[in-house]
Amino acid sequence: MNKKTYLKEIYDYFREKEVIKHDIDNVIADYSELYDEAIGLGLSDEDVISKLGTAKDIYYGIEDTLRHEKSKDNRIVAVMPFISTILFFLVGFAFDGWAYAWISYLLIPVTAIIVNTRKKDMIVAISPFVATITFFILGFLFDLWHPGWLIFLIIPVSAIALNSKGSEKIVALSPFVFLTIYMIVSAFIVSEFYYYGWAIFALIPVIAILTQPIKLKDIFMISTILLAMAAHITIYFTIENAGYVWMVYLVPTVVGILLGYIQVISGDKVNVKEKIWVILSMLLVVIAYLLVSFLIPNIWTWSWIILLLIPMIGIYDGTKFEHPVAYMPFIAITIFMLLGSLGNYWQYAWLVFLIIPITAILTESGDKTKEVKEDTDETSDC
Repeated sequence: MNKKTYLKEIYDYFREKEVIKHDIDNVIADYSELYDEAIGLGLSDEDVISKLGTAKDIYYGIEDTLRHEKSKDNRIVAVMPFISTILFFLVGFAFDGWAYAWISYLLIPVTAIIVNTRKKDMIVAISPFVATITFFILGFLFDLWHPGWLIFLIIPVSAIALNSKGSEKIVALSPFVFLTIYMIVSAFIVSEFYYYGWAIFALIPVIAILTQPIKLKDIFMISTILLAMAAHITIYFTIENAGYVWMVYLVPTVVGILLGYIQVISGDKVNVKEKIWVILSMLLVVIAYLLVSFLIPNIWTWSWIILLLIPMIGIYDGTKFEHPVAYMPFIAITIFMLLGSLGNYWQYAWLVFLIIPITAILTESGDKTKEVKEDTDETSDC
């Protein structure tokens, strides 16, 4: 990244935050000067950007000093609580729809988002509300709580579709596509597909490999994955007790590690001795998973949540608890599966995924002033 690109990122981010143009121009001028001073002292572009901080860091560091554009349409937002209340009682009294009339109150945040957010961000911001409304309509009117919860996938899907490009978008969307296919086929077409159809998820790394220029090792890796899938399906339909069919995927996993597709420990100049605890911890997790799965009957369908500890160990090794939100998807999935599998509370369990945005709001949008100021002061002193 060079100076022009860096300053453009700052400009675009501040525009998204609806900072007035005069203040944006001042910020751009200040950071352009700081950038030039640092380059003059012999720092590389990467070093300068690292010291000055990202556009987000800069924004939250000086947020209190910035002026924002005021929307003329905020009057609409102001009256929405009254409109929502009227709709609530109309639906309740006229149609006896008290059970879902509360959905009318979602019009308040939706209206605020439409009025105050740019189009690209607006779609992503509205998607949780659209998903919630659709989910309850499917549930209350058609009793499709499952697989109706799949509608919540539009939240990450819309974000990925609007913010990624080319092959990156295809790879990022593929897990959601396969999950949707898996659940819909299992629920409406072939119920037994639920027990063997998860083999389709092995196609995700295949798609990722195919989006890059193909080499000989890529062909070997793809062949290993496809053979594992074929073995999976064959074993399921030919052996009465196919509870251990997942073990066929150990082969492509080992091959992936040997060929460099899977990195157990990543980073530059990694000291293996310092990371030995990471390796041992991951091995213990795998052992625990195998012991629990073999010793407790009929637990294979959800005992895999134990394996979610592996990426969490990796996150802890890299950032400790600096970004708690990074742990939340794994914690949410664990709670979701436990509530659904043990208590059959699938229709309510999806609520646990709300801890992800809540944690992000509470921990990731704090004051960045100190960090940014320190970096800026360092550059100024240089």
